[in-house]
Amino acid sequence: MIDIKAILGSLVGKKNSSDSTESATLLVKNLPDAEYYTALVEIIKAVSKINKDATVTLKDRISTLLYVDARAVNMHNKLCKEFLLGSPRSKSFLPSILAYWTELSNGYQLCLRQMQSIKNASTDSNIELLTIRALHHQLSLIKWSALRYISADGNTWQQGYRLYLFAEQQQFHAKRIALYEDHNSTTSAEELLIQAAMLHLAQTDNLLPQEIEAIHLLLEKLSEGVRLQPQASHSDFQYVINLDLSAAPQLLRRGILGKGCRYWSGDYVVNRLADLILDFDQGVPSSFKRALPSMNVDAWRELLQKLSTRWSQDGGKSMRRHERLSSTGQARIEVGFEKIAHHLKVNRNNAISDENLTPEWRVNDASDAGMGLIYTGRAVDSLMLGRSIWVSQKDRPSQLGIIRRVQRLAEGGTRVGIELLGSLPLPVTLSESGQEMLSGNNGLYITQTNAQKGKRLFMAPKAFAEPGKVLNFAANGKSYQIRISSVIAPFEDCHQVEFETLERLNN
Repeated sequence: MIDIKAILGSLVGKKNSSDSTESATLLVKNLPDAEYYTALVEIIKAVSKINKDATVTLKDRISTLLYVDARAVNMHNKLCKEFLLGSPRSKSFLPSILAYWTELSNGYQLCLRQMQSIKNASTDSNIELLTIRALHHQLSLIKWSALRYISADGNTWQQGYRLYLFAEQQQFHAKRIALYEDHNSTTSAEELLIQAAMLHLAQTDNLLPQEIEAIHLLLEKLSEGVRLQPQASHSDFQYVINLDLSAAPQLLRRGILGKGCRYWSGDYVVNRLADLILDFDQGVPSSFKRALPSMNVDAWRELLQKLSTRWSQDGGKSMRRHERLSSTGQARIEVGFEKIAHHLKVNRNNAISDENLTPEWRVNDASDAGMGLIYTGRAVDSLMLGRSIWVSQKDRPSQLGIIRRVQRLAEGGTRVGIELLGSLPLPVTLSESGQEMLSGNNGLYITQTNAQKGKRLFMAPKAFAEPGKVLNFAANGKSYQIRISSVIAPFEDCHQVEFETLERLNN
């Protein structure tokens, strides 16, 4: 077993460039790819130590960071891939995924500050590569905040803006550069900033993680040829970034002007998006088949339609069909299909009281079709888009809904938006014809009277949600034989299905 810590430990505390070069060579020759997670953790620790070591010369700092980054990137990409695919241990990778970008971005920025502080310092030939990597890593933190339903803070944006400004001042902001030698593609500081901005403008708090990752792929194409301008054009439909402020990009509103403002055309982006929609009419283009997880052509089309609304001239304000009214008060909440079904079977006839209310949950607003909730607890991993949720308030009918929006708040807590399906859900027991009914095979049924859209609603486990499947359906002491006719809507933890009743069974 190779001692990774010993190898990487030799990277720090060096006093001259020859020691640093020798350590970097040893790193390349001896780091085992098979132990990429352990290796990456130790690399991050070593970079953190280098960042804190004021005795490292500028030349050694630049060469070591660039070299270690190039060696670690494939290990890091493996961790990102496993996380996006949801492999069993992938949640434990997240701190290392984020720390890689954070420490290297901080290290690269330290190089730039060190260079600027030296009087008459010559510009290092690697400065362009260093800057573009720093910007890539810094803006990757914004994408990965979106994947966790967290809005990137102002400081994260501000550091990215400073790196872009440096590239602009050195006049290579539009130059296309390969991030790593073995990468076939190139990018520019300008494109990276536009991609991060458009991802933010896609309103990712109600998009699935695979949709957020897919937008990242789309933007690699959509940002080509888009240029940031120091003055607003005559077009009313523009986006703007103020590089002097620690604020996220936004649609151009009247009066948003300033020396630090950079503008780009919304019409250009949306028109390119329209061309892409036509391309997807012929199937998923080959360049988008590497989405993680993979998406079929219908999922891509749905995403493209969402973006065409959200990136539009009104910023997607037209999406909301029902006015939300402020509504406060605690509620009893259950999250997840099986937990809801079990809870309703046990407590359906019990009136809710103050003791039953969940202190971590409160209702924030409501409309005819949905509710906004605030959650202050820690079990945020259960709050997944498309997962079923049950809400019960004192003196009000219980509601069944689907989580449609999740937003982690900077001040603490999580905002959860839900689409309401109907009230007073009835728990039912299901079994395949000829088999014994088991208590764990649950379904949820909402009558036509109580359904939000005026049509009966039946939620079934995915294993039972197959068109043509014959099931026994039992509730309130009565049993029926039914046949699943179609899947109306697939959700994260169950499916909404339509069914036909074949006969009533003897009890």
